[in-house]
Amino acid sequence: MDLVRHLEYFVAVAEERHFGRAAAALGVTQPPVSRAIKALEKHLGLVLVERTPDGAAITEHGAALLPRARLIVDDARRLTTTAESLTASETVRIGLIPQLDDALAARIAASVGVQARVETGGAVSLLDRVRSHELDVAVIDHPVVLDRLVAGPVIALPRRISVPVGHRSARAARPRLTMLSDLVFATTPRAANPPAHDLLLDAFRRHALDPEVFVANTFRAVTIGVASGRCFGLVPATSPVLPGTDHLDLASDDVALRVRIVRRNDEAESLVNLIDRILLQADK
Repeated sequence: MDLVRHLEYFVAVAEERHFGRAAAALGVTQPPVSRAIKALEKHLGLVLVERTPDGAAITEHGAALLPRARLIVDDARRLTTTAESLTASETVRIGLIPQLDDALAARIAASVGVQARVETGGAVSLLDRVRSHELDVAVIDHPVVLDRLVAGPVIALPRRISVPVGHRSARAARPRLTMLSDLVFATTPRAANPPAHDLLLDAFRRHALDPEVFVANTFRAVTIGVASGRCFGLVPATSPVLPGTDHLDLASDDVALRVRIVRRNDEAESLVNLIDRILLQADK
């Protein structure tokens, strides 16, 4: 019998407490789940699940074996993921936060020397994918909770503040952050990296600016919000000034994008060194 598959079905039933819901979670119909549980019980010589009017209940023996079953299923998944990683060794999987400009992302993808699969996401999501071996490395914004991952040094990438063309801050001889109080701040959602998000807003508050936040997942969304006249946002210092916008050099240290490269243990060291050099060049 396929013990791992049968244990996977048992774990699903134990977690869902219902054969139908377990089948839906597994992406199969209910009869195979019922047959798998009966076959597993016969193989082990124990009753693991009892049917109830409300669904399914785990027996005392089932509860005792459930933690070990979860470990076996999780280990099998990790084995499969690792094997897929080894067979796809010619493909480098890199995660980048959306705050990195397109030119820098393209430079990273073009410089790795092998086929690169570059994906964009928030720092929290990218860290989870590095831990689960779905990504080899990720460039994330700092600070963030690393949790069992290795991170390189923090690199500060300069940014400017983008404001609507003709805004009073753009016309002022000595612009100040408080002049942006009539605008909404267009930025990535807090859930993408709560510590970095809160740190940036705290920096604004130190300058007596407490802006309302408008969620903008991409530079395009930021630019549209700014050009519409209702938002201000942060853009890489190398970004061109687009129609409907102006750029300000304000609080450069506070608004700089601080990034670092993360990986599992000491894996992908050569890839990390390469990306690190590209980021350092952008820091100039």
